Amino acid sequence: MKKLKYYFNSLGFKVNNALLLVGIIPIIVFLVFNNIMVSKYFSAIEEKNILDKTQQAYKIFQSKNLEIETLAKDYAIWDDTYEKIEQKDKVWFKENFLDYIPSDLDMDLIVVADKNKEIVAEYGLQDKDGSELLEDKTIHKLVNKDYYDSNDTFKGIKEVNGNLYMIGFAPIIKSNYEGPSRGIVIFGKKITFEFVKEIEQQFGYTVFFLHHDQLISNEVIFLYDNRVITEEQINEEVKNNSHIIKQIKKKRVVELGKTKIIGSMSIQDISNKELGYMGVIESRDLFFSTLSFIRRNTFEILLISCSLILFISLKLKNNIINPIQNLEKEITKISQNQSLVHVNVKGPNEIVRLGSAFNQMTDSIYKHKKENENLKIISNTDDLTSLYNHRYFYECLNNKISQGIKPLTLLICDIDKFKALNDTYGYTTGDMILKEVANVIKESVKESEFVFRYGGEEFAVLLESGTLEQIFQTAEKIRVNIMKSKKLGEYVSYLTVTVSNGLATYPFDASDAENLVEKANKALYFSKQNGRNKSYIYNKEMDELLEKNYDEFEKQELLMNSAFALTAAIDAKDVYTGKHSEMVAKYSLLLAEKLKLLKQDKYIIRIGALLHDCGKIGIPDDIIHKPGKLTDEEFTIVKNHTLLGNSIVKYIVKNAGIVSCVRNHHERWDGRGYPDGLSGEDIPLYARIVCIADTYHAMTSDRPYRNALSQEQAFEELRKNKGTQFDPGLVDLFIQTICEDEYENKIDECSV
Repeated sequence: MKKLKYYFNSLGFKVNNALLLVGIIPIIVFLVFNNIMVSKYFSAIEEKNILDKTQQAYKIFQSKNLEIETLAKDYAIWDDTYEKIEQKDKVWFKENFLDYIPSDLDMDLIVVADKNKEIVAEYGLQDKDGSELLEDKTIHKLVNKDYYDSNDTFKGIKEVNGNLYMIGFAPIIKSNYEGPSRGIVIFGKKITFEFVKEIEQQFGYTVFFLHHDQLISNEVIFLYDNRVITEEQINEEVKNNSHIIKQIKKKRVVELGKTKIIGSMSIQDISNKELGYMGVIESRDLFFSTLSFIRRNTFEILLISCSLILFISLKLKNNIINPIQNLEKEITKISQNQSLVHVNVKGPNEIVRLGSAFNQMTDSIYKHKKENENLKIISNTDDLTSLYNHRYFYECLNNKISQGIKPLTLLICDIDKFKALNDTYGYTTGDMILKEVANVIKESVKESEFVFRYGGEEFAVLLESGTLEQIFQTAEKIRVNIMKSKKLGEYVSYLTVTVSNGLATYPFDASDAENLVEKANKALYFSKQNGRNKSYIYNKEMDELLEKNYDEFEKQELLMNSAFALTAAIDAKDVYTGKHSEMVAKYSLLLAEKLKLLKQDKYIIRIGALLHDCGKIGIPDDIIHKPGKLTDEEFTIVKNHTLLGNSIVKYIVKNAGIVSCVRNHHERWDGRGYPDGLSGEDIPLYARIVCIADTYHAMTSDRPYRNALSQEQAFEELRKNKGTQFDPGLVDLFIQTICEDEYENKIDECSV
């Protein structure tokens, strides 16, 4: 029994089992994970490749379009044309335009019209008066300009006669570009089945156009074989595969099983009206053959690795014990010379004896060495975040510049609204945020990069490798990772911790360390002024913009800080609603975004939503926390919070929109609300938005007198009161917005 116990605790037994467990399992996990990542990587490459080809194909069509533009310019800016259009000499235009341009220059559309839009010569125009074409705002604007130069010609795509044409047009002016314009010349080439086929033969792209669900292509994108098909059969296939057409309209890249992939882009006419889609079709044979090859190799590597580990484990069993026993004797000799090596005394019998002998020799010397190392680390390290500190930042930066390292990019990250976070959640939470932000930054950069805590809520990263574009992507990676950090989200509940980034590069932006820090800080401050949660690279234009916008930015900062402070006091008063004001602001901004309101409108709504309940600061706590129904007298006191809030907020802001959110967020669409009894659209839009957001969050929150409603129950209440309590035009849009926001958050969680 004693011998058996000794064997199980021996190094040979443990090494063999450890190799099997620690060797094979990680290899299996690694190979499977690697296979998944490679598949995703190649899929991303395939998608980028098809989109690049789509852009290249579009440039090819643009080059063809340029030829048409040049031709139109040659005929329009011609003194003879300038004279003959005034005379409306249709015979001359027939001889010089219509008799040979369509056949010799391969044009499908010719329109020559005077300044009064009277057509003097036309070819290929079904609408003979050409009113629809000549009324185009771009054409109209070109004809009526007061001054012309060599750039006053245009090209693009236009729908004519129900079909797509590449057109080029130019004003009829003198050859020296003097005016006024006497009309316009328009040449066009119809985008047809044959034209697309010709492009494909010249450049090797399989191209298609989609216009009014009409497919212009040399190949049917839905077919999984390579059979020849006519244009009529193509359009029949389009009708039978309308679901694929819908996918093309929704997504830029569409995969058709394992045979084909489609890349598409929206195309606009000369007046930016969407006409349809253009795309490229590619075979997926190479993609799937590559994946098949990788998977086959993965399986073979796994088999070889397992065989090698089994073989090595058997060899180690016979060969490792005796060398370690000999090493034990040598270490005993080394101990006499006071070597600084230290071993862990835990493990099999042999290792225990080895460690005991070795540690007796190293303990005393190691202790002094460790103390010296710790002192050096402490002097260069920030206590809270364990990053390098401000002092070591300048030492490191100056050393790198003196060593001639260039280019050297400095990235400064500053936590947005950190004072507000501290004031709202306390300094303990603020310290945890600083530590977690530091961890995210370290995990987002390469191990070779230096990361520092530069100031209170500022961090600095020195980046030596990569292009400026790659370094900017690193800054963006840090910004996005912080914004999506689940751990940071837990610290601040409903708020989102974000950072603003500024970058500057030595020696391009600065001549020394101090100047480099100054330029990076300017880029950082520019990020703050432009809405925060952004990354900017320094350029000289920022200096003037920062100085110009400084006063306005400081005013907005002061207003935001006041709003945050007052909001924290309000929400702290009502323990049941918690972060009610912040959530109302969030929901209001989501609806404002859906309504496509301007940036200034969103700013007003955000402040107004944060302050909407500020009047409750004057409502007695026993009324706010009362578990039962309020008496008429108590309800009257509660209703007065809108007027009390109005009295408070008018001393903070002068904006009528913000004040309306505070005073009128309890008005009703039917006019039965308070305090002013406004109805319908007489209620300011900002107040109507805050009203819905406020009611929704109140219904989905626990209250002293009832439990929170479910989301569906809350939605039903909103629908039930549409047109009585709430603006009927906003309720369904609000519900749709909340559902879309939840869906996007789930997608983000899956992608993190």
